[in-house]
Amino acid sequence: MRVSIQEYLGDQSVDDLIPTDRIVKANARRVRDGLSATSDLPGLLAYLDFAESYEALASKAADLPQDLRASLKILAPSAARTVAIRNRVAHTRPMEIDDSSFLVDLAKELSALTSPYWDELKAILDRLSADPSFVLGLTISLPADPDNGPQHNLPVPDFDETGFFGRQGELRRIMKAIKGAYPVVSILGDGGVGKTSIALKAAYELLEDPKQPFDAIVWVTAKATILTPNEIRRINGAIETSLGLIGSAAAELSGLDDAADPVAEVLAYMENFRILLLLDNLETVLDNRLRQFLLELPMGSKVIVTSRIGLGIENPVQLAPLADDEAARLLRALARIRDVRQLNELDQPTVELLARRMAGHPAYIRWFVAGVQSGRRPEDLLGNNELLLDFCMSNVYDYLSEDARAALRSMQVLAGAKNQAELAFLNDFTASKTQAALLELLTTNFTAMSSQTSGESLDTGYELSDFARQYLDKHHPVETEERNWLLQRSEELRALGIEMAAANTASPFAPTSVHVRGPGDFHAAGLLRTAIAVAFTDPGAALEHCLEAQLLAPSYYEAWRVEGFVRALSRDQGGAQAAYDRASELAPNSAAVLFHFGTFLLDAVGDPQRALELLQSAARNEPSSSEVAGQVAWAQFCLGDMAAAITAGTGVATSRTASSNHRRAACVLTLRATQSAVGQLRSIRQFDEAVEYVESGVELAEEVDSRLIEGEAADRLIALRNVSAALAEQSVDYAAAQAAQFVARIDTVLGRNASFENRRTGIIHALVVDKGFGFVTAGKARFFFHISDLRNRADWDSLFEGAHCVFEPAQTPKGARAKRVRLVEV
Repeated sequence: MRVSIQEYLGDQSVDDLIPTDRIVKANARRVRDGLSATSDLPGLLAYLDFAESYEALASKAADLPQDLRASLKILAPSAARTVAIRNRVAHTRPMEIDDSSFLVDLAKELSALTSPYWDELKAILDRLSADPSFVLGLTISLPADPDNGPQHNLPVPDFDETGFFGRQGELRRIMKAIKGAYPVVSILGDGGVGKTSIALKAAYELLEDPKQPFDAIVWVTAKATILTPNEIRRINGAIETSLGLIGSAAAELSGLDDAADPVAEVLAYMENFRILLLLDNLETVLDNRLRQFLLELPMGSKVIVTSRIGLGIENPVQLAPLADDEAARLLRALARIRDVRQLNELDQPTVELLARRMAGHPAYIRWFVAGVQSGRRPEDLLGNNELLLDFCMSNVYDYLSEDARAALRSMQVLAGAKNQAELAFLNDFTASKTQAALLELLTTNFTAMSSQTSGESLDTGYELSDFARQYLDKHHPVETEERNWLLQRSEELRALGIEMAAANTASPFAPTSVHVRGPGDFHAAGLLRTAIAVAFTDPGAALEHCLEAQLLAPSYYEAWRVEGFVRALSRDQGGAQAAYDRASELAPNSAAVLFHFGTFLLDAVGDPQRALELLQSAARNEPSSSEVAGQVAWAQFCLGDMAAAITAGTGVATSRTASSNHRRAACVLTLRATQSAVGQLRSIRQFDEAVEYVESGVELAEEVDSRLIEGEAADRLIALRNVSAALAEQSVDYAAAQAAQFVARIDTVLGRNASFENRRTGIIHALVVDKGFGFVTAGKARFFFHISDLRNRADWDSLFEGAHCVFEPAQTPKGARAKRVRLVEV
């Protein structure tokens, strides 16, 4: 749509094309990205969202080509709902029951047009049909305006394939109860009836309500059977995370010096902030701790509990099974999504009859559809309601591929949610094999998805449903040999993670270090370490390892950061920049990503201004890193800001915590920047300012460890000495006296090492490039040198007549010769 606006409407007035409020919103988004406001169409287009782009096109339909108008005509009746679905995804809000099928139908209708506007959409539909599992390797990264709702830690909503639907009456009751006088609201019902789903739906509805009364909405899944002190501590941790608090603030907020009384601490939070606390799955509520906790809730904060048993002190909302029409809609939706032809072909009265036979129970309906999908006849499954779930499970298990069964066995042995990368390592699967197995399991109800937070990213975890675990442990226990093998693989993965974390701690900004956020990254990080190891000899294989890591862990920024490193080695600057951009999108506050991206832009692309911005962001996030500070100094030098480079470089060179290598490099850079600044000021006869810069270089040389003044640092200091001597001759009064004094102080520093006594400065007099030699003049003396006499042979390509150098004069049978020549031209 943006391309079409630019192509067909680009010559029109921006004010006529885009409403003023949309321009204001687009410019606000630009400012958040560090850009200035604009009135130019190209600058605004990139910051128009889906709805705003559609409005601009639709408002000028008469000016568009016929085939594009045909597309808009199809979109018109669906635009509002399409925008709503897009926003639910962008803001990770619960999906509705028909969202998926609605979008697929719309996409198919658009892609059937002969116009070229929908070629990419058609390609996506074809891929989805051929390989549905590829979606498990995607990340949702839609731009969204800031969420103005309260802080929260709500999980990414997962209502199976169907999205949330029905129960509008119960939902209204829950919302009214939350806003009413009762401090505690309970949602009661049998297992699998939908208590968690409706609690989440209510919480997300509150986020969208501008009149909601809470500062934070905190979600805690209470797996414990009673509210123990440890359970309360977990609630406390969830509250701190949701409010954005840090541990040091806890005592002040709670009025306690320690967490000896976790209940009191949580109550203190709920008194200082208006908090809606959701306790999900609290199945046993007879413990006095819970009752006392709920009776002491401060005014303004509230608790929602989902349970099978009432508390007796709350406003309860009882969830009954689905009404007949809702149950039939659920059955229809599941059958269509899973493409169960036998059910799709049934008439509506038969579908309603089946739904009634299962008493409108959502869990039963899901397992029933899974059983028919596996090949059982509907009437067989309904013949014995008591054995319905067992029938479904048995038939579904027989229907599974061996890869899917292997994945199930790994989940049986190793409890807890595992992401794709962990499951791939445990089962020795590739990414594609893992995704195919997971898709198979997800469509047969054996596994459930859950959201996992990894740093700044959301990851998806997979684990057995409670009933699936009971069924598998009873009917398909894992053999001892395979159990031991899986436990061994788990230990290998843990050891790999410890090794990777240790290496990253030792050298966090080395390009060969891979940062891990947690156990879910261990396998992908191992693949990336292999990619780095082979990048120098086989970049193609390295990129394959990066791709595998990206498929297994789509939200893991290091997979793209390492790809950038590999592509940069291969001089693929465009590909490297795209990879680094992707890494920074996934982890905008990662100091390591910012450092590597900035270094790439500085050294490979030659964009020091943007590099400096990224490096300064890295320094703000990691202020103690001398490596980052040194790179900031280098970027400032490349931009010609010698004063800033000297300040930053001096800080690293004199640091007590920086490594000797970092201090040595910073010392060289600082003296080089000083030499450049003095040369520039001397050329415009600003002698007093030039002498001040000489003083900063002298003070640095006197302050640092003498072992740092060697090699290039010594040669830079020798060059600075000669410049200072020239200043003493050119200037008068105070400047001349100071410059002469600095010459003496530099001589004192250089005198600490006898090897510097014979080194002199000179000027390249002549070069014979094709034969690899030239001459250096120093005063009236002239010295021959060969390329082999250079301290750094790479300097040969930078030599030019008139360049300054430092060398060691020597007498040979053939005459005077310059040895150990180093270019010191800035």
